[in-house]
Amino acid sequence: MRADRLLSLVLILQARSGASAPELAERLEVSVRTVLRDVEALSRAGVPIYTERGRHGGIRLLDTFRGGVTKLSQAEGTGLAVGQARLAEELGLGGALATAIEKIAGAGGAPLRSGVEQGRAFVLVDVDPWLRPGEAVPLLPLIHDGVVRGRRLDLDYRDSEARRRQVTVDPVGLVAKAGVWYLVTAEPALLRVSRIRSCTVRPEPASRSQDLATTWAGLRDRVEDRPRDLRVTITVRPAVRGRVRRLLAAQLRGESADGRTVHLGFAGVPHAVGSLLAFGVDVEVVEPPAVRAALVEAALSVVKLYSNEKLQSP
Repeated sequence: MRADRLLSLVLILQARSGASAPELAERLEVSVRTVLRDVEALSRAGVPIYTERGRHGGIRLLDTFRGGVTKLSQAEGTGLAVGQARLAEELGLGGALATAIEKIAGAGGAPLRSGVEQGRAFVLVDVDPWLRPGEAVPLLPLIHDGVVRGRRLDLDYRDSEARRRQVTVDPVGLVAKAGVWYLVTAEPALLRVSRIRSCTVRPEPASRSQDLATTWAGLRDRVEDRPRDLRVTITVRPAVRGRVRRLLAAQLRGESADGRTVHLGFAGVPHAVGSLLAFGVDVEVVEPPAVRAALVEAALSVVKLYSNEKLQSP
């Protein structure tokens, strides 16, 4: 509707020091001619909007203008609570967050607008860990809707071993941890949102005995305090000592003065093998013998997998 577009135009100009007609047209998804007509209509209505010519010109509002448009919608409030642009986008709230920021910046005048511009220019929050892109979560907006409405969810879920499960859960909330979205349920349990293949929001209300922060804290402690009683001693080549310390920080239990010998703690033999095999010949397990034997078995399995391939000379 044109009224919504005119309001959006005023909000954009309140949140910025100015914008060109092509920029506004792209943001509002209309033609430049439509933007110019809207500017003329606002001017006739008494809004102090004007156009500056020249290289640094554009369409502007008088900085003293306040349109009384700072009231935020429910979606905008949720977007602000999420805060981070990429996470808000995955929830389907990217536009709401942008509009909320524009409203607040516009209402605050030049100082607040300058602060927002500086934040965008010089501070970037990247929620993804190194060497791993964000996961596809197309069902996240639907799941979020069910969570907010307090409804039970029917899920088609694949666990870490790709085993399929049909489950009905009482959702408590959603958590974004290191770029990964998790659904926290009342059981309590953590379900990785990227592994949910389908979701149906049921009509009956969910049962929740605890709030999200309390439930998440318990689940996080359960993961972080998992016993790592298997002590493993390795020797490390100098070139990879920094990488070993960085990637195995949670397992590190001590090291020799020269850094060559490192002591680690794992939850079991499979955990140790999965963590150490990736280092290849750059680390060697000194003890216990069970981990050495398991690494030999894993390495032989890799050799067997590729040994039947016919290698052809170029």
